[in-house]
Parts: sequence; structure tokens; C-alpha cells
Amino acid sequence: MTQELLSQFQSATSEFVSTAKALPAEKLVWIPAPGEWPATYVIHHLADSDAHFLVRFLNVLSVDNPHIIPFDEEAFPSSLHYEGRNISTSLDAVEASAAQLVEILRQVDESTWSRTGLHKERGVLTLTQLLQLTINHRVEHTAHLKGLLA
Repeated sequence: MTQELLSQFQSATSEFVSTAKALPAEKLVWIPAPGEWPATYVIHHLADSDAHFLVRFLNVLSVDNPHIIPFDEEAFPSSLHYEGRNISTSLDAVEASAAQLVEILRQVDESTWSRTGLHKERGVLTLTQLLQLTINHRVEHTAHLKGLLA
């Protein structure tokens, strides 16, 4: 099961990156509707949230039942300067953090997948559940980018 999830994670990462790279320049900055993010924001957001997710995994692996800190994605664009950031840097970060996480998680034995952390909003989450949430996050944002391609 866990190897299957790691494969899904790798596939979701590849699909996100390839979809982002397929977007023409005009689609990268186009805002589909008031209040929605352009593709550039989605790309930077995934890179930034991956940093949060990686810390979550590292803490669950190395600390007994750590607190998992939620983040406010709505604060990211202005606070983290999405307007002036390079898309290639963010896509490189997505690929690098995914590769690092897979390298770490491939070495985890089956009993470790039940380690937990305590999320303020979601409650107790296992390592397996964290990976599934991370996959879902990638799939959701890939769908957003694919919608911009249509």
C-alpha cells in the first residue's frame, strides 16, 4: 500500500510539473475569475506548501506525536511575493522536495507509517494520511492548471 502511495505521489508530481510547463505564457498570468489565482500563484503555492509538508513529514518521523502547524494559503501570495517570483525556481523546488521526500519515505518500514502527528484542524493524522493529503493537494492543483489549459 505505501509503495503504491509513493508511486501515486511521484505521478502526481510529474503531472503537476508537466501541466505547468505546458501552459503558454498568457495563461500563466490569466485570472480565470475574480478571486481565483492565476497559474503562477498555483505554482508558487505548491512549492511553498511542499516546504510545509516536508517539515510535517520530518517531524512525524522524528518526534513522537508532534503538533502539525496549519498554514494560511491566502496569506502566501502577498507575504511570499508571488508577483515577483520565478516559476522555474518554484517548479524546481517542487521536483526537489518531492524527490527528497520519496527518498526518505522509501526507507521507512511498515510500522513507521502508523506514526502520528496532531493537526490543529484535522486532528490526529498518520504518516500514511499525510501522504494521501499531499497527493490530493497535488491532484487538486493540477486540475486547476488543466482547467486553464482548456
